[in-house]
Amino acid sequence: MSRVIGQQRAMKILLDSLSNQKRHHAWVFSGPRGVGKCGAAIHFAELILGIDSGSGEAFRDIHIVRKEDVAWAQNPTLIRRKQTNIPIDLLRERIIGGKTSDGKHHDAAAFKTPVVGKEKVFIIDEAELLDEAGQNALLKTLEEPPPRTTIVLVTCREDLLLPTIQSRCQLLSFSPLDAHSMQEWVEQKSFDASQEDISWAVEFSGGSPGLVCEAIDSGLPELATSLCGFLTLNKSMSCTLAATQLVQFVESNVSRWIKLNPNTSKDAANRRAVNLLLLLFGSAIEHSTQNREMLPESILAAGVLVDIEKQLTTNISVKVLLESLCVRWEHLCVGDALFM
Repeated sequence: MSRVIGQQRAMKILLDSLSNQKRHHAWVFSGPRGVGKCGAAIHFAELILGIDSGSGEAFRDIHIVRKEDVAWAQNPTLIRRKQTNIPIDLLRERIIGGKTSDGKHHDAAAFKTPVVGKEKVFIIDEAELLDEAGQNALLKTLEEPPPRTTIVLVTCREDLLLPTIQSRCQLLSFSPLDAHSMQEWVEQKSFDASQEDISWAVEFSGGSPGLVCEAIDSGLPELATSLCGFLTLNKSMSCTLAATQLVQFVESNVSRWIKLNPNTSKDAANRRAVNLLLLLFGSAIEHSTQNREMLPESILAAGVLVDIEKQLTTNISVKVLLESLCVRWEHLCVGDALFM
């Protein structure tokens, strides 16, 4: 498992399971975003099959299901969908079989004979995007598992999986990487960014390589530098200017993501960009808590972010939401808690 960095405990459990004749047929890989869960699932699958990712035909016995796969679905309705969740029709096409909304019947891929070897593995990435109907449909396959078939659900929101799903899977927790592992990972990467921005992103990520990549890719280090005076709770800058920069950050990244993938949901892209900003403000709060004199303001600021995150799930305009965040943050900076 040397390809998977910083997850020694989880990897040992998986390696030990390979020598167990009663190996679990279903797993939930749970942990923070970007810490290597899906990569570990793919490598686990390769070890189960006794192959590597360059093994040609044998790799066809590893089936990865992601929300983006609707773009290659057989059902025309799925192809036209925005990629916001993993619809039950996609599960029927790719794993569990059954009749889809276009009237077609699909054989259950989970019960088919492997292409090359004796085993096959199904990995569902972002499994929290399965709705209740999809999870219930998958449940039967988990209850009556096909022989020599392993199913791995990868998620950063284990709490969104039904208890019945969780009870039929072996839970494996993944942790943020420690400083040594992060440094090892950085040394293996090649970034188109300054060393200063890379160092900032590594500290900001809290041990998540995926978050480092997303921060650098989105231009978050540059924004953090620009907003430094505003983010510091005992200082301030123009609330209007800060809000303008936040809105521009969201709009430019959403536009770029949609250009790269036209089927991306604009609402999902907006939430993705705003969540990065909330993490940025949260990082500022974390730094401020090191100053005991700022602790009351830090507690109030954390409450503001929780409220903004809740509003993000409503139909409120992103521009209005970010302006509200900046106004409330500015009042915190001057010690006025009335607007909290």
